[in-house]
Amino acid sequence: MGLLTEHNKKIDEIFLKEEYTPDDKALLDYDWNVLCKESIFHFLRYCKIVEAPSPVNRGGGLVSFVIAPHVKVILDSFLNKRFISILKARQIWISTTISAYVLWYAMFHEGANILLYSKGQLEARELLDKSKRIYTELPQYFRLKLGLESREEISFPDMKSFIRALPSTQTAGIGYTASIIVWDEHAEHEYARENYMHSKPTIDKAGQCISCFTENAWDKDNLATELFEGALAKKNGWTAIFFPYNVVVGRDEKWYEDVKSGIPDNELNGLSPELYMLKNYPRSIEEALSVPQTVRAFDKEVLKAMKQEADKQPRIHIEEEGLDYRYINVYRDYHAGSFYVAASDVSLGVGRDYQVTVVMDVKTGVVVADILDNTINEEIFTLMSLQLMGVYHNPKWWIEFNLYGRRVVEIAKSNGYRNLGYRDTKREKAGFVTDEKTRADIFAGLIPAVNNYQISVFNSKGITQLEDLIRNADKQGRIEARSGGHDDYPIALGICWFKKKDVSVVTQETEAIDSLHFVETDSKSEIMDRVLELKAEREHWEKEREKELAF
Repeated sequence: MGLLTEHNKKIDEIFLKEEYTPDDKALLDYDWNVLCKESIFHFLRYCKIVEAPSPVNRGGGLVSFVIAPHVKVILDSFLNKRFISILKARQIWISTTISAYVLWYAMFHEGANILLYSKGQLEARELLDKSKRIYTELPQYFRLKLGLESREEISFPDMKSFIRALPSTQTAGIGYTASIIVWDEHAEHEYARENYMHSKPTIDKAGQCISCFTENAWDKDNLATELFEGALAKKNGWTAIFFPYNVVVGRDEKWYEDVKSGIPDNELNGLSPELYMLKNYPRSIEEALSVPQTVRAFDKEVLKAMKQEADKQPRIHIEEEGLDYRYINVYRDYHAGSFYVAASDVSLGVGRDYQVTVVMDVKTGVVVADILDNTINEEIFTLMSLQLMGVYHNPKWWIEFNLYGRRVVEIAKSNGYRNLGYRDTKREKAGFVTDEKTRADIFAGLIPAVNNYQISVFNSKGITQLEDLIRNADKQGRIEARSGGHDDYPIALGICWFKKKDVSVVTQETEAIDSLHFVETDSKSEIMDRVLELKAEREHWEKEREKELAF
């Protein structure tokens, strides 16, 4: 029996006692202050983790920390490398290993300041909680005095050390110079690049940085992937480590196929089962970093730029009574000489999908006004949309003619709206029917128009819905919202772009004639009313033109 094995046996016997002798305490102090301090592997023999029960593992509960072969590789890299990029399959104990490592470091290194970044506050707290749970299960004799606890921090006053949990925000970590920085699930961090720049003081002062991630199935353009690929090419001073799905005992091909066949639809989130497995349980680096046929419908960088512009674009209030600006967004006022088209996507009702109306300038592709809300019913939504139509002098308005859109069409007609879009020359079938063919037509035009900056949207929530759209690999590339997302705004926007060709953009001199529409009732009085309206519009335009010329 080796000396260390004999020592460990004595320690285990001491912990079975109710009271410790001075010799016992001396041996425990040596074990902690010398052996545990010098070796995280010795420290881990006292660590326990909480394992969730499952149909396969019915026991679960509190179990000893197991130093599996891949865990040893990870810990060796932490002990010997400054910059580590770990590309991994899911659920192979990496986060738990990191939690144990940073706890050990904080308990044995005076002045240690460790920052744990996750994509959100809840995720950051969960990562920190893993360290807390390991600490709580240490033998009482080995537990250092804790400082004031919070959901975001553990501190050990005697060591003057901290472990802090931070969400990935634009300003997180500013002002800190850390001993260790951990970015958990790094590919999901929205502000990864900003965090990296704020971490320059740590990087420059010989601190340690650990990037840990599973590849983002939707977006390979992220900092975590860049760091890993740079490390593979030996261009950035980082160390690249990859762990496939089968580093965990029991994960063989049968396990792989069983998981693949049993993926719940809500987890697929628009991915095919094959792509889901490639990204979450890769067999190789090539699989993990493989780029699927375009999954996102729209160019990420275009939408990012569009959002930046939207954040700078103020809503305006115009001289029009009764507009409820809680729901109605106006970005550009009506301008004589411009031509507009409008479309509406009508949802199931309050609290579900969104009611959307979009008004677009036909010539510029700018969305000049919109409504995007899921708290109002069809009646209120229609009346607000009618008010918006009035602001832009009643443009051609295409209402999606689904189960609920019919009601909006009825209300618009009953309120005398004369410029609805019709599907037939007899003007008997109002509205736009979205079936598989017309849906394909909509997106065939909308996607290149957005990606080539031909359309401007100033509603951030609307742009988020554009981000939600994917090509569903499991449905022959059908464009649809990913699970949990919405496509209401894109549909309304797409109808506008698709039907703008139906709007006459003749010169103003002939606008009165070409814009005249004979409505369902062709009485002379109603026709004359419309003629007078058009005459008034032309007079307004002429006055505006005189002002512009005078200016």
